[in-house]
Amino acid sequence: MWRRRTTFVRRVLLVLDTIVSAGAFVLALFLRSWVGQAARDPAEVSGFVRRVVAWYGERPPPLAPDDYQLLLLALLPLWALSLQYTKSYDFRIAHRRIAWRYLQAVTMGVGMLILLAFLFKLTFISRSFVILFAALQLFALTLGRVLLLEAVRMARRRRGDAHRVVIVGTGSRAVEFAQQLSEASPIRLEIQGFVGVMGESSSPQARPRLGYVGSLDALLDRMPVDEVVFAVPGKSPDTFRDALSACDDRGVDVLLTLPPQVPASGKMELANVSGVNQPMIGLRRTPTAEAQLVGKRLLDILGGVVGIIFAGPIMIVAALAIKLDSKGPVLFKQVRAGRSGRKFTMYKFRSMVIDAEAKKAALMHLNEMGGPVFKIKRDPRITAVGRFIRKTSIDELPQFFNILMGDMSLVGPRPPLPSEVDDYEAWQRRRLSVKPGLTGLWQVSGRNQVDFDEWMQLDLQYIDRWSLWLDIKILLKTVPTVLFHKGAS
Repeated sequence: MWRRRTTFVRRVLLVLDTIVSAGAFVLALFLRSWVGQAARDPAEVSGFVRRVVAWYGERPPPLAPDDYQLLLLALLPLWALSLQYTKSYDFRIAHRRIAWRYLQAVTMGVGMLILLAFLFKLTFISRSFVILFAALQLFALTLGRVLLLEAVRMARRRRGDAHRVVIVGTGSRAVEFAQQLSEASPIRLEIQGFVGVMGESSSPQARPRLGYVGSLDALLDRMPVDEVVFAVPGKSPDTFRDALSACDDRGVDVLLTLPPQVPASGKMELANVSGVNQPMIGLRRTPTAEAQLVGKRLLDILGGVVGIIFAGPIMIVAALAIKLDSKGPVLFKQVRAGRSGRKFTMYKFRSMVIDAEAKKAALMHLNEMGGPVFKIKRDPRITAVGRFIRKTSIDELPQFFNILMGDMSLVGPRPPLPSEVDDYEAWQRRRLSVKPGLTGLWQVSGRNQVDFDEWMQLDLQYIDRWSLWLDIKILLKTVPTVLFHKGAS
């Protein structure tokens, strides 16, 4: 029950935050209109407002409320998305972390507002209104959440019925779980006590003790219990067959730890497979937020189109320079390993002589990169133009077409050669579980200055921490990395 309520509370918080954002929007519109009126009739307002108008430097133009009302309707789903992406609905974190997540959400929302204004030529949007709205939205969201959490804490301290939980297990893990459960639950929750298991090492903090698991049925008959949590790692569910049956007979909810053979990391779910009359446990190590994954693909399409448009003149000049500098094709096509090892053809501007692969074997002793990757700083196979386009990352620009075709993403692990994948250790192959990217944590963390194992760890870190906001941060960090040639060779 408490887990379902947690999901419900998060959804309610998301809706409330969206409503608060709309309120901040309306208030910003009112205040901005008031300041505009003050500029036309300064004698009717206070000296403070006159100083604000004077600081603005010019008379603010009047606003058209009808235009902003339509804009408000368009922004509501965008605010909901930005709040969802930054996980601002999490009520278990400290106030300062809430404020930081709200800052991220507001920044993303303002960015999408500016993008809308650019794409649809919304010339009526006032810069002063955008600044005022962003400040009001951040203040209102943060203050509203702090007040709401304090009100919830006060309500939980009041007497009343609570969700009653019994913990099966008396070890340190069971005690730790009980403490986290009490702190994280959005409802009033009471830990009734701990039930021991034969052969278990008990913690002195597992108090009160309510008996042993063999007599759980009698315990459930003796006292009201809403849920039983089996927090005994290393024990097979078969060990608790009678206890589980006792809970099932009495309609008591159960939360059961998984066997130690199941990896602790990753995302798990109880899966009902169509056509199979048996519940199964699903385990995923890849991102599971479907809405964010759709947002990632939309960002890829938008980024691919914008990249091709803005980089088009640079690509034309680079193609002419490559053609004039050395013999061979302008584009270098190479088979790379994509998501789950799928092979695709990756495009780059040719930066080496046409027989570069044939000369590779003679240079293997100069390899400066660990693992199966081959890299040397002063590679004699690189042409004069090739050295420049590598240093400036211009050679990567044709990969915008790979992104549009869906083989790559703007952000992700770099696509390896199939021959490199053959030499991967087992743990390194997990970097193939997502689409490869044009840029990633490796590129903004030093690139060729990072050794191979650290490179692989950065890719796995990206997969485990992935969010749309992380992609946006990596894209923003990529700009100075490319401009200042950090780590490129």
